[in-house]
Amino acid sequence: MSRGEERLEFDQVLPRIAELAEALTAHDDANVVETAGELLDWIDVFHANGVGRMVEMVRDWRGDILLESFAADPIVGSLLNAYGLGGATDIEAARLAVQTALGEVRPYLHSHGGDMEVVNIEDGVVRLKLHGSCDGCTAADATIIERVETALQKHWGDFRRIEVEEMTAEAHPPPMTGSPTGSVTSGLQIKGRGDG
Repeated sequence: MSRGEERLEFDQVLPRIAELAEALTAHDDANVVETAGELLDWIDVFHANGVGRMVEMVRDWRGDILLESFAADPIVGSLLNAYGLGGATDIEAARLAVQTALGEVRPYLHSHGGDMEVVNIEDGVVRLKLHGSCDGCTAADATIIERVETALQKHWGDFRRIEVEEMTAEAHPPPMTGSPTGSVTSGLQIKGRGDG
């Protein structure tokens, strides 16, 4: 069935997107995989920032009742939940702020073959794990962490500090721009308190 003929129910759209993304990122051609991964990252950054800013604007206008209506709607609520914006809890607001801040830094990390994972967010402290070329990088504190701190201070008023999990790779100098080394994961993974 061609795209013009295919009609999906709304609850089938996200599973279909996931299926297509998985097929592209498992493709035999490394260029297709890399391009698909970058495309998915940029779409995620665009949506997370756009939806997050809309929610912040509504909250600024004391629109909690409107946000509750959004969350109750099956389509809008699904979109909000996809970015952890379904409710008005402090942890969700913190996760949104952290995701927005790291979305600004992620292209820089990926350009150097690195990435980071948010392990925990609690009491103004963001715990990170570095991946790819960032893991073991001797310049991580001076470059990566400093950039992340600046972005977090801009987006999250309750931000206090970053804690970085112990690096597992051997110490090495930062890679040259434009020549990534190591494996790069596709996107940041933000885990909640109850996640493994």
